[in-house]
Amino acid sequence: MENIVPEETIEEIRQHFNLVEVISNYTALKKSGRNYSGLCPFHSEKTPSFTVSPDKQLYHCFGCGVGGNLYTFIMAIENLTFREAVTLLAGRAGIFLPEKPLSPGEKKVKDLKEELLLINEVSMKFFSSVLFSKKYGIKALNYLKGRGLKGETLRKFNIGYSPSSWEFLLRYLKNKGFSETNIEKAGLIVRRSRGSGYYDRFRDRIIFPIFNQQNQVAGFGGRVLEGAQPKYLNTPETHLYNKRKILYALNHSRSSIREKDEAIVFEGYMDVITAHQEGVENCVASLGTSLTEEQAEVLRRNASSVVIAYDSDAAGEAAAWRGMDILVSAGCRVKVAQMPQGMDPDDFIKKKGIKAFEKEIIEKSLPLIDYKLEKTQRDLGVLDFCTPQEKLLYIQKILPVLAKLNSSVELDVYLQKVSSQIGVGLDSLQLELKKFRRAKGKKQIKFGNTEPDGSANNQVKPPAAEKEILALMLKNPDYIFEVKKWLKDSDFCYPPYRGIIEKLFYLRNDGNAISEHTILRLFPGFEEQKIAAALILEQERNPDNREKIIKDCVRKIKCHKLSLKRKEIEKEISKLDRQQDGEKINGLLVEWTEIKRLEKDFNPQ
Repeated sequence: MENIVPEETIEEIRQHFNLVEVISNYTALKKSGRNYSGLCPFHSEKTPSFTVSPDKQLYHCFGCGVGGNLYTFIMAIENLTFREAVTLLAGRAGIFLPEKPLSPGEKKVKDLKEELLLINEVSMKFFSSVLFSKKYGIKALNYLKGRGLKGETLRKFNIGYSPSSWEFLLRYLKNKGFSETNIEKAGLIVRRSRGSGYYDRFRDRIIFPIFNQQNQVAGFGGRVLEGAQPKYLNTPETHLYNKRKILYALNHSRSSIREKDEAIVFEGYMDVITAHQEGVENCVASLGTSLTEEQAEVLRRNASSVVIAYDSDAAGEAAAWRGMDILVSAGCRVKVAQMPQGMDPDDFIKKKGIKAFEKEIIEKSLPLIDYKLEKTQRDLGVLDFCTPQEKLLYIQKILPVLAKLNSSVELDVYLQKVSSQIGVGLDSLQLELKKFRRAKGKKQIKFGNTEPDGSANNQVKPPAAEKEILALMLKNPDYIFEVKKWLKDSDFCYPPYRGIIEKLFYLRNDGNAISEHTILRLFPGFEEQKIAAALILEQERNPDNREKIIKDCVRKIKCHKLSLKRKEIEKEISKLDRQQDGEKINGLLVEWTEIKRLEKDFNPQ
């Protein structure tokens, strides 16, 4: 866990904010008894299941299971590390952020990242100045203006130009005092394959700075002016730039995306820039031909609905197809824009205007399943399903699509649609789908079917005693040390609980008070955080009888563990041959008898 900030400062920052007010900036909350409730900002829902406790300054969603405190919320909603969240909140609160001394390794990494950020910032300003210079940038500037971009747009996106020179940027940065080693680590120069020295990575290219979510220049994209290859060239992976996590222009688009609760995803820089210039600002580009899981998570944290508006060529459609399921898995509602053949969004906007783009392309975007059904029919080249062969082939192709639907209502709607479309009975389609799912070993999963503690229902249900004693320790940290006298973390059979207990038992009783918020910071993992937050927010039961609860829970937990061990022995014995494995069976029976005796001691009749 990134925690180089003193504990007292972390707590001072947390207490400065009211969690209800912070979360209200992202989703509307209403008073509900002692707590506040609203629609969850992390998943799509129509009925509020998201709860915020002003007393405990914690939140929990009973739909998707997320939960935690101020820091976990900001980390999740803004896609930040713990250290970044602390820095952000300290800045908002106007609290000075003293730091504990860094280790030599930590300081080296920190200094390098700061140096690379400075190199990128200086390079961005240099590229921009070159674009607007009469000596070097006239050709590139005329090209961009010929593409319809205005000067104010070029400056808004900090667009620049790198001349056709092998060491133009390198010489400039070296004159500014930067080392070749760090300029290479920023991805701006390349080591020569023959001889010594370096050369500029970007030459005779339009330069598009790429910002991370902290509005820092993480890397660059370069587009050729004429027919050189590759057409687009991006910064390679560096300490700052990871294309899987970054969406182009999110720094300019975030507020509009959140306001509209919808993001439009394009393939290219020019699509985004042109749309912004014409007033459609809820759009980003995926920095490649296909969305990644990390990008999908970023989108979901900013909007519940995503429109994929990729180019109409084969590569664009293939990328759109891959991106759909990734977005659905992240919890987004997905639609796909249908671009006219041979046109990309930039071309369409320039030819027909932004209003036509919104009305004819975005508003007519197809919902995910409709698009998949339509594309499948198009790929098969079938206009009307006249022959049995055409119908059978179409059904075979769409069964995997329909089998992924989790909602029985949605599935019924599309089965009826297909039935009417191809003239095959609904009962027959349902039967074929059942056969397909059976063959693939698939089961229907209902939405929101989770345990009250947020754990997925496909796991073994935790023993009630484990849950009860864990909730008691989370709500009353002083009891951790009492429970630790009687139990080990290995006594807990439910893996998610065992992971939490292991961290709780690691705490030392040094005389300082341990708060619920201190405990939550022990858990960097999402699953542990949401389980812990859910248990802390559960209604208090038997508050005056905790010692008896502990004793009862300890007894039940130990009995449960013994019972599982006994059943394992019974299962092993059943697999052995009495004649060939008699000695091994006798040894197991001795162990089985001892376990039965211990069970009786813990649970006397």
